[in-house]
Amino acid sequence: MGNCPEDQKTPYEWLMLARKTASTRAAQGDAAAMYQMNSATAELEWLEKAAEAGHGEAQWLLANRYKEGRGTFFWPGSREEAAEKWLKASAESGYVPGMMEYAEILYKRNDLEPVRYWVKKAAEAGYIKAVFSYASYVAHMPDQLHYPLDRVTGYGLISLIAKLDGGGGSALNAQEFLPEIAEKMTPDQIKQAEAFANEWQKNHPPLSYFVNKYGF
Repeated sequence: MGNCPEDQKTPYEWLMLARKTASTRAAQGDAAAMYQMNSATAELEWLEKAAEAGHGEAQWLLANRYKEGRGTFFWPGSREEAAEKWLKASAESGYVPGMMEYAEILYKRNDLEPVRYWVKKAAEAGYIKAVFSYASYVAHMPDQLHYPLDRVTGYGLISLIAKLDGGGGSALNAQEFLPEIAEKMTPDQIKQAEAFANEWQKNHPPLSYFVNKYGF
């Protein structure tokens, strides 16, 4: 145990150094540093500061912390209003999981036009959950959001998920789903779908689960 280099830091020392560095940057208005301070301290105040500073992932996480019961709210419904406020802000800032969670709130109100907008936008950003949902809805399997019927797009997008290396359950589900869509398509439509999938890959970000980086 005594043969470690003298300048080698313990995990605690690294944490303290990270907190010091992030604290300095946070004091200068760095939203990402504020978010890192929440990760280093688990203090909700830092998460709120990062959200106020416009950090999309922090806005999404803050909304979820409120939904979990953190924070103090006195008026009935004010907790839910605050969570929705930050999910909307997260979606509008471009944080993709925030788009889908905000869409879920709107869907519960049957406000389908903005739901269609956010689901498609999240899919275009490469969020696997959104791609699967959007593909299913445009293929009308089910016709839950009343998009125009487009099985070519639906099949093409599901085929991309099916080919994911290490895609886990999503890839397996896509592989099982593809034949169900294909049953309703002509061979020519399937060829069009394959061409569409190739073009989509060229013009959109890689598919991702968008796992959040920080936060307790």
